[in-house]
Parts: sequence; structure tokens; C-alpha cells
Amino acid sequence: MKLLLVDSDRHLVEMLTGWLKTLGYDVHRAYTGERAKKEWLEQHPDLVILDPALKDVDALAMCREVRRVHDALVLVVTDGKSVQDEIHCLESGADDYLRKPFFPEQLLARIRAVGRRARSTLEQRPSSIITVGPIRVDSLHNEVSMHGKTHRLTPTESKLLHLLAINANDVCTAGQIVTYIWGYNGDGEASLIKAHIRHLRQKIEPDPANPRYISTVPGVGYTLIRHPLCSSVRSAATCYPQALFKRRTMRFVSCYLYSSTSSDHHRNC
Repeated sequence: MKLLLVDSDRHLVEMLTGWLKTLGYDVHRAYTGERAKKEWLEQHPDLVILDPALKDVDALAMCREVRRVHDALVLVVTDGKSVQDEIHCLESGADDYLRKPFFPEQLLARIRAVGRRARSTLEQRPSSIITVGPIRVDSLHNEVSMHGKTHRLTPTESKLLHLLAINANDVCTAGQIVTYIWGYNGDGEASLIKAHIRHLRQKIEPDPANPRYISTVPGVGYTLIRHPLCSSVRSAATCYPQALFKRRTMRFVSCYLYSSTSSDHHRNC
């Protein structure tokens, strides 16, 4: 398990780093918010152990920001004594909370408990790959495949397309999209959503100016339309409108039946 320790108390960080490494953990450390952000994005930790009392940044806001790029568990360790402080941290996105001072065994128990909860969530999580008609969305690797071509997605694009895919043919409102992607309720993100929808259309639509798959429902939101898979391997009959196929089939049958009795009719076929 890869850990990132973030605390302005260098002595505490050094002591915990050495101890946790002896237990087999891969430990990285940071003493400032800027350094923590850099380590988080470069090392992709499984768990961030954070004291929010950093001087250079709002630590909890930084967590929400960086989690959009790489989601990690967050264990807050703080001198805060009030219940309201604990509630604020948990409601701001922390997965667990531990007050200072603490015994090392208490921290280890929290690390293991958070890890168990994370594994349980992963086991219950539905497949990261969803197929909607010819569109194959892989939210784990941030990719979308269509007709044999694969495009890379940004984490936000991947989340957005995954939400649309699991709700194929249903409308996802702007509020639902904001809550799912950014984790809060808000109505001021319409232009941002529109920009991400435009980028997705450029990657999956044959003609982005006339979208076939991602449809806008004016004043409401967006929907991913489930079209039947139509490839060169399949019979052309499945790709034609039913009436057109019936007409061509009947013509073929007529030509076949009458070819032996009318050479002129055969030539017309």
C-alpha cells in the first residue's frame, strides 16, 4: 500500500515514515501543500494521511481538487478537539479522522481499517467497462473505444461518459452531472459541462456538429443514445431500415423465382 504523509511537523513525519517503512509500506512525504500536490499527482498514493493545518494552502480544498485527477483515500490527523471540527473534515471528503496526539498503533489500525473498507468497495463496484452499442467505455483506464479505434479521455471526461453510459437512453441533468463528477450540488457549472460534452463528441461522434450518440435535452441535460451495433462483419440486413430490407428481399425472391421462365425479367433484376 502506498502512503503519502502530509504534515508541517517534520519530526513527526520523519518518525512515522521510518516506522511505516519497517512494516512494509511504501511511504512518501510532504511538508507543504504545494509539495503534497506534486507528490500526490506523481506518486498516485492509495492513502493520504493529512494534517489540514498547512500554512500555504487550504488542505481540504486541495484534496478535493487533486482527487479529480487521482482519487485517493484521505485520513485526517489533527489537533482539532471539537466535534464540529471532525464533522467538517468528514463532510469535506475525508474518509477517516484521528485526533493528535495518538499512539502509533492507533494510526496503524486506522490505516488497515480504511484499507479494508476500500477493498470492500472495490469488490462491490460494478465493472469499469460499459458497452453501449458500438461505444466501449473503460473508466478504469480512462479510454473509450469505437469501431476498433481507442481514444484517451481525461479523468473528468471519463467520469462524465461513464455516468452517461450507465444511464444510457435516460437523461442526466446538469445537477446530477455536477454531483457525480465534482461531489457537490451547484448550478454554475453549465458552461464547464458543455465544454466537456464538446470534447467527448469530438472523440466519439462521426460528425461532432451533428451528434448521433450524445444528445442534448435543452434545459435539462444530456443523454447517451444506445444505437444498435452495426459493423461490416454483421449482415447488411441488420443495418438497413426494416422496410427497405423487406423491399430488397422481395425483389431478390421475385427475381430468383422468375429467372428460369423469363430471361428479360432476369436481366432487369
